[in-house]
Amino acid sequence: MTAMLAARPLDHAQLNRVGDPGRPQMRRVRKLLSLMIGSDPQPSEGQMRVIREHMLMGDRLADAVVDMYKSLPAGQGRKLVDQALVQGIEALDNPPEALQALFNQIDHEPIWLDREKLRLACDVSHRVGLSGELVLRNLSLMGGYLGAAAAKPLVFTGELDRMANRRLVETGKFWMDVTTPGGLARDQEGFKSAVRVRLMHSQVRAMLLQSDKWTMAWGHPLNQWDSMATILEFSVIFLTGLRSLGFIFSKKEREAVVHLWRYVGYLMGVEERILPTCEADAMRAFYQVVATICESDDDTRKLGQALAGASLQDGGDSWAAKRLARLEYTLRAGYTRYILGDEAGDKLGLPRTAAKYVWPAQIPLRVGAELVRKSVPGANRVLVWLGAKARRDQFPKRVQRLKADTTFTPVKTLAR
Repeated sequence: MTAMLAARPLDHAQLNRVGDPGRPQMRRVRKLLSLMIGSDPQPSEGQMRVIREHMLMGDRLADAVVDMYKSLPAGQGRKLVDQALVQGIEALDNPPEALQALFNQIDHEPIWLDREKLRLACDVSHRVGLSGELVLRNLSLMGGYLGAAAAKPLVFTGELDRMANRRLVETGKFWMDVTTPGGLARDQEGFKSAVRVRLMHSQVRAMLLQSDKWTMAWGHPLNQWDSMATILEFSVIFLTGLRSLGFIFSKKEREAVVHLWRYVGYLMGVEERILPTCEADAMRAFYQVVATICESDDDTRKLGQALAGASLQDGGDSWAAKRLARLEYTLRAGYTRYILGDEAGDKLGLPRTAAKYVWPAQIPLRVGAELVRKSVPGANRVLVWLGAKARRDQFPKRVQRLKADTTFTPVKTLAR
């Protein structure tokens, strides 16, 4: 059934999710990006064809593995995957062809992979401390909801408030795994997490294709273009959000972050053809994502409000805890409005608040601190250590609560 639906032909013209890259509101963004990367990022007709093609593509290798699950006893497919991840595909006697093909791809180390760049990118991710979580949550994830079609799989869970906290914990854990120094080595947790998330996406994709909730006019669920856009959320969009707070990154550091997420994208099944190879490529791809995004809808508001409301749900029951949670909610909403603008903030259903002025007001202090960091020997290493410690201290309790919650899984919910 899944294979039949995945193969169902759909003409590019039938996609109703592709925005017009020539619309007037894109002119200023186009001009700014042209200055930043030194060339016009506007997609050509040929590039638009590639974009539409990838909006109609799933992940052939991972989708075949998920389809393979159906021919095995319940739980056996996942057991084979875990065994291959831990011991290697060669440890399996006569592994299924689909599983062999998937591991042939992920076990192939790309010729372009530079592990020194991976380590530098991890240091950069640690150094920014808890500001990294702010940007990932209130720019990367929140901004991703502005594309209505790309956000539909999350809406179809039907439990937005509960899913918001769950997604934050899962995303935080995944980010920690892949940005741990050495975490993307073949036997480490970051590598395994990327592959497991890839297969989870394929399971969700299969559920949506089999349900009556999905229309192919939105494109393939969790398609290649949306997956590439997600990689951008963790790389150049992440860096842009941090720079908007006053953080300073060298070109070498920025290229390293793009490189790390290029490899994560490779492990997660994004076609190398559309994976950005450098910062300029990534910024050009970012423009193309924004330029071709479809209009927001009511689901954008529902998702934005659910994600913003996670601060209120996770704060505690005491008077002081509730006050602090409300302050956090206001400041985070202010940051989203500062970085994405009031029009986007309105679409996301966020409160209008003067808190958006708090964030640019602190830029001079942050820039000053960054200049000190760059000039004092050893300061960078101390900040990397402190940031890594803060990150380790932040997530464990929430992760344990997530692991203890065995009553809810997004894949099962989608099947309802």
